[in-house]
Amino acid sequence: MDVMVDLETLSTRPHALILVIGAVKFNRKGKMLDLKKMDTFYRRITISSCVEKGMHTDEGTREWWNEQDPKIKEEAFEEPRTDLFTALCQFIEWFGEAKWIWSHGASFDCVILKEAFLRCGLETPWEFWNERDTRTLFDVAGVRNSDLPQTQKHHALYDCHRQIYGVKISMKKLIG
Repeated sequence: MDVMVDLETLSTRPHALILVIGAVKFNRKGKMLDLKKMDTFYRRITISSCVEKGMHTDEGTREWWNEQDPKIKEEAFEEPRTDLFTALCQFIEWFGEAKWIWSHGASFDCVILKEAFLRCGLETPWEFWNERDTRTLFDVAGVRNSDLPQTQKHHALYDCHRQIYGVKISMKKLIG
């Protein structure tokens, strides 16, 4: 089983403050499903629980959020929220027996999420060698972001679903 993860954050550093954790389970060899039919994980994280763990915010990222569509910004910042430790424990349980974890870029989502697990004294529920990167796959397969659905950008679950779509079309191009 594969998991696509997407974070919304207040920084781009490895110890970025996490606003939202979104993840979707999928079968890379199976058919593309509607997001509503997929097993999803979605938690908005309390900012104070990240600050307590020394997670980073930067003004540039805050300014970037202020330039986003108000509906998307509201989704990332609205209540209810879960403290980081609880959300990560829930993620571990939800992740279960999944094997591979995918993210859109090798140096962002998985790196930040692993740092959050470390700061909370928790074990990462996947092996580092099972991390997969959509940007590399898309590049090798010749898939551009413009080839993917463009709905609700920067909503973690929709970003995951869009990236899963990209994985599926990339795999089809590469292995038929």
